[in-house]
Amino acid sequence: MSTNPHHRRHRLADRSSGHSGFGDRVRQIPSLFVRANPFLDAVWAAADEGACMTTGCTECGTLDFRRMLATIDGVPAESPLNAEATRLARAEHAPDAPGALATALAAVDFDILRLAPRWYDALDIALFHLRDRAELRFVIEAWVRRESVPTRILDLVLFRHARYAFPDERLADLWIERCLDAACESMDEGLVESLILSCPERVGADPRAYRVAMEAAARSACVRAIVRRLGDSPDGPKRNHWGDCA
Repeated sequence: MSTNPHHRRHRLADRSSGHSGFGDRVRQIPSLFVRANPFLDAVWAAADEGACMTTGCTECGTLDFRRMLATIDGVPAESPLNAEATRLARAEHAPDAPGALATALAAVDFDILRLAPRWYDALDIALFHLRDRAELRFVIEAWVRRESVPTRILDLVLFRHARYAFPDERLADLWIERCLDAACESMDEGLVESLILSCPERVGADPRAYRVAMEAAARSACVRAIVRRLGDSPDGPKRNHWGDCA
């Protein structure tokens, strides 16, 4: 992941898929699978209605889509989407039990999710929505135990949440460990870049991750620039400042 998690190339790929014939086949997904998962249903409905799914949109604040997400948890459509409404909705079920949206995301099939239009942006918005409701931990607890998590989802949660110790320190630590392992296995430059930006001290302390970071720096100008800011070079690694940055 770059410092901007919304890669232009992925957005362009999503937009162009509908013109290749593939998008028409994928469009059959709602009637086949999606109805079993309220979150995926909301993503397809938002795409059909043209609802904005851009995180941090300064024009609409993704209000329509966030209201769709709130509706999954039974929040009335006329209720304001603010902190007080969030607290009231959260109080409607036990603090130790996830709401309907958190349950849906915890159980989501990643393969089917990635067939949905703007799935990455939708997921980004939904995870922040759950974080505001103090329900993010239910989702991350389920995902971190899965045998396989796509690299882009590992990257998204790392860069947006785990690096800041959300949903809590234990789960954030488990997620970072999962990302370190995945980066060493896949050598994905985006994930390596996010790890260096998010937790350089963890990368510097892990011999495998450090080696992968140096190899990524030798191939990628973006990774190389970050590594050099930390005082190292792929031509002569020293690791001298990796523990001094957060």
